[in-house]
Amino acid sequence: MSGWALFVRRFAGVGSVSFLTYLGEFMSLIVVLAFLSDKLTVTYGLGTFGYSIIGPISGGYLVLSGLVAIPVGHLCDKYGRRRFTILGCLLAAIALFSLLAVGEISGLIPFVLGIGGALALMGVGHGIYTASTLAYTGDVATHEELGKPYGLVEMTELGAFAFGPTIGAFIAFEYGRAPTFIVSGLLLVVAAALAAGFMPEQVAGNEKGGKHDQEAVSWKSFFSVLKDNVLEATVLTTFVASLAFSAFFFYVPLYAYSLRGEIPQLAYLYPIFASVMAAIGSLGMIPIGGVEDRTRRRMPILVAGLVIGSLSLLVVFFSRSLTALAFASVAFGVSLAMGRVSQLVLLAEHSNRESRAAVMGTNHAFEHAGYGVGSVFAGIFVGALGLASAFQILSGVLLVAGLGFLVFAWFRKLE
Repeated sequence: MSGWALFVRRFAGVGSVSFLTYLGEFMSLIVVLAFLSDKLTVTYGLGTFGYSIIGPISGGYLVLSGLVAIPVGHLCDKYGRRRFTILGCLLAAIALFSLLAVGEISGLIPFVLGIGGALALMGVGHGIYTASTLAYTGDVATHEELGKPYGLVEMTELGAFAFGPTIGAFIAFEYGRAPTFIVSGLLLVVAAALAAGFMPEQVAGNEKGGKHDQEAVSWKSFFSVLKDNVLEATVLTTFVASLAFSAFFFYVPLYAYSLRGEIPQLAYLYPIFASVMAAIGSLGMIPIGGVEDRTRRRMPILVAGLVIGSLSLLVVFFSRSLTALAFASVAFGVSLAMGRVSQLVLLAEHSNRESRAAVMGTNHAFEHAGYGVGSVFAGIFVGALGLASAFQILSGVLLVAGLGFLVFAWFRKLE
């Protein structure tokens, strides 16, 4: 069997589950938030005050997803990956199907509680299946091939994140919100079935899924997952990179739209830059993973990704042109692929089967913290300083962070 055939055989299951879970979730998320916005601002007559309710609900979804991944990671280490992947998929599917009933609620408070509860349950499911699938990928991969498997998983997740909202919006526009929620929920059910059939259990202490050592993971380790300095540094890079990704994804298109007076094409091209960034990032995941497998260089590629990301933001906000926006979107996509693959490989290499899901869950929490902080503080800085000045500062922070991790890697003699 050829190398690629073996690779597909081993990772097609977890790759498919990753793609379907993220696709189903993000197909509906933007539709839910648009529905919530319309109901609060128009139907219930709250006007712009309605947005003060939308923020905590959407932010709660992100925070809860990150927080739940930490304890779930420990449970995955103790009881196995597959069963938690299935559980996370089914909980998210239930949340999506419940939106059909929530849409029929007429009172303001019950409606808000219903939407908030559905998104909270979806966030719990997201945290569960993310921690379990990332740990499973590291379990199945060999030490020599961590880059390509994590490149595959990140490629599927980022691709679904980038294009899921567009697909969901199209279905909602053509057929209505209810079909969007139904299709999304069914995708999560299919993901659960694929996990059951194509993700053979990997249990701490016993690969065959039999009785495992109940002492393999202790709750005493709950706050000691990141005692390893390399793990600490890596999750910090995850936080910084996620902060930058969130800021780029939401505010670069907004900046492009603000230039439509100078560059008329941006009146309709402004949304494309986030998709270009995500598409380039997705396409670069597996090749960069292959480079890491061949060269064994993790931290240098991670640092280079942070530096390229910082410089791409400088290009956006120092050069007011269509070419600069397109170039920066491509460059940021490359930096995203370099950073994400390197982070996951480092986390997998510096953990073992007894702690890997806990490490991945903690990293997921830092990732979502970065998304939340990036979205909130970018908005604050943009409001106070303007788009260009705010992102010039952010690019400087990224550059300093990248150089700081370079110094750390040099002192620790990390590859």
